[in-house]
Amino acid sequence: MNEIVVVGVGNPYVSDDGVGCRVLQELRERIQDRRVAFIELVAFGLDALEQLGWFKEAVIIDAAKTGSVPVGCVRRICPYETSSGSRTLSLHTLGLRSALGLGSMLGLPLPQPVSLLAVEVSDTETFHEGCTPEVEAAIPNVVAYAVDFLRSRLPDLHYSRKDCAAVRVS
Repeated sequence: MNEIVVVGVGNPYVSDDGVGCRVLQELRERIQDRRVAFIELVAFGLDALEQLGWFKEAVIIDAAKTGSVPVGCVRRICPYETSSGSRTLSLHTLGLRSALGLGSMLGLPLPQPVSLLAVEVSDTETFHEGCTPEVEAAIPNVVAYAVDFLRSRLPDLHYSRKDCAAVRVS
């Protein structure tokens, strides 16, 4: 059984919204450890909860547009404290907090803990494959942050050091 699932959330065809998927691609190339699995999602809904139930712990990487920190900044936040967001349109596209709350209420098996690595972005509306230059330039730092976070959970994690600068996990 995989211990940790890393979930990249976003649409790679909507500019910075795809940053979670871009970071996930980089992590897939660097991490060679059977205890870590990878899932890419365009949106977070009930189908995602079913996939998460197979893992002890989840790390979700997604775009955040708060305006409270510089573009490209990555923060680890509790997904239960996030706003539901504008993705609450149907049961297929629940916000992260809503989906986790509903899964808990329904008694679905959920990983514990669930950590959210939120990457501050600027453009989540333009149909364009690839991130803006500011977010693209930040991806190596986001990858390094994610690797360090995973190493804090699995100290003997097997990964490639390719361009992974050391960063402090908060």
